[in-house]
Amino acid sequence: MVIDSYSLAERISSEIGFEFTASEGWDREGQRWFELYPTGYPIGQTFTIRTIIGWRRIDVIFRPAIFAGELVEAMRTSDEGGRQTFRAILDTCQNADTEISFIINETVCNPNDDAVWDLPWRSVGLEISKGMLSINKGNIESDMYHIELWTSRMAAAIISLLPLEETVDDFLEVFGLPEGAKMSIEVNRYERDRRNRAAALAIHGYTCSGCDLNMEEKYGNIAAGIIEVHHVKPISELGADYIIDPINDLIPLCPNCHAVVHKCSPPLSIIALRKNLNIN
Repeated sequence: MVIDSYSLAERISSEIGFEFTASEGWDREGQRWFELYPTGYPIGQTFTIRTIIGWRRIDVIFRPAIFAGELVEAMRTSDEGGRQTFRAILDTCQNADTEISFIINETVCNPNDDAVWDLPWRSVGLEISKGMLSINKGNIESDMYHIELWTSRMAAAIISLLPLEETVDDFLEVFGLPEGAKMSIEVNRYERDRRNRAAALAIHGYTCSGCDLNMEEKYGNIAAGIIEVHHVKPISELGADYIIDPINDLIPLCPNCHAVVHKCSPPLSIIALRKNLNIN
């Protein structure tokens, strides 16, 4: 395994469902850094995510570009679902003993404070810092794991606040289809949404909640990011204004387990799935 900007961009793009390009270098303190930015957008109007690798420490910094006013406003006016997902990812980071700075107009703010979202945002920044890591000690696989983990969590947090276009599947005409087909499309809408997927994996990781399979551990780097996201609540129980909770509503499943749970209607519970697999 080689740690380089191309590999990192490829892995994060695959996991988040949003394409990034990357660069890399060294700062004046001799620390290596990687920088991601969205592919296909004017650099001056988008954002960067810089991951700095220090001695037993990783700092991940989000900054919008100088002409990214529309991007900043889109983040500020994100819907409640996006804000809840953003908070859930940051809570996951904090529970892992990280330092988090959510900076609005050059002041550190609390994302759980509703008043923050009503302010006019002249500037916004987010920094996630994790110390006491076993990193920069010559173990490349361990280093890559930490770099990818904390970069993907930052990327997922930012993506949750952006008004990403939905996939073609979400615009399928459902009128006139049998109820089962409508339900299937609704399930796909929740499970395939890039923001939902990114948040679920940032929070729960890449090990299948059904069979405990981690595709990358079993098949190597070629299988990195191969995991699906399952919505555990039956769609019939959700109201029109339901807001996804990525901590409790979404879990990672390998393709096999995901196919099995959807063979039933309502879907097979994870408890029942694990029982069938003789896993406690």
